[in-house]
Amino acid sequence: MSSLLKKLALSLACFSFIGSTFAGGNPTDAANLDRTFLKPYRTVFDVNFDFFIPVQGTAIRELKRQENGQWLLSHTVESSLLGLKETSLFDWQQSQPKPKVYQLKQSSVGKKKSELLEFDWTELQVHHQTNKPAGILDIPAGTFDKLTYQLKLRQDLLNGQEPGIYSVAEKRKLKEYGFILLGSEQLDTPVGKLNTVKIKRDRGPNSKRETFLWLAKDWDYLLVKIEQQEKGKNYEVVMSEGRLGGKAIRGI
Repeated sequence: MSSLLKKLALSLACFSFIGSTFAGGNPTDAANLDRTFLKPYRTVFDVNFDFFIPVQGTAIRELKRQENGQWLLSHTVESSLLGLKETSLFDWQQSQPKPKVYQLKQSSVGKKKSELLEFDWTELQVHHQTNKPAGILDIPAGTFDKLTYQLKLRQDLLNGQEPGIYSVAEKRKLKEYGFILLGSEQLDTPVGKLNTVKIKRDRGPNSKRETFLWLAKDWDYLLVKIEQQEKGKNYEVVMSEGRLGGKAIRGI
């Protein structure tokens, strides 16, 4: 079971979005985006994992501005069998996040895991430390970590652009994250009915894992729901409450 819980935790971190054909997708001045897009927020999710026995938990995602002007994005998951916390400290430069330090701590069924990525933009390298020996990964400009790429996705949607391919430093590798647009949907949630776009993580035609995400168009494309299926096993994550820029998230 521990390996499946590990996949759950990592998938929750990979939220992990739509073109100008959707409401809220009109092109917007880049400078104005910088002023309005980055808003502090806090969202709480109910987590339900269907394995041999039901597993329930809570996930929390939060974005805060630090006193020095940097930003901290965090993601935590708590349940009876799994604990996870991710954080990314980043700057906002040239209309996109520029990660500085990413950290992950995870525990499940008596096992612990940690990961630390430090970005060196002068040398275009990531210094990584995990449970294995430390190392260095060469990266191209514009590389993200597993949290900050999600901000770039949301900004692209708000700017009327379709999602691209995002370079993400993960563990000791450089990976590419892509998504497929499936359409618009009015979604019933604990906070009310929301106008959303539904997307699918593009893992290739031979992948046995399918991950679907719903993002609220009227709330800066914040994530509100995830569903994942793999070999007959499912999990669901649904937002139960949230605040964006000081405003409580409510349905239409």
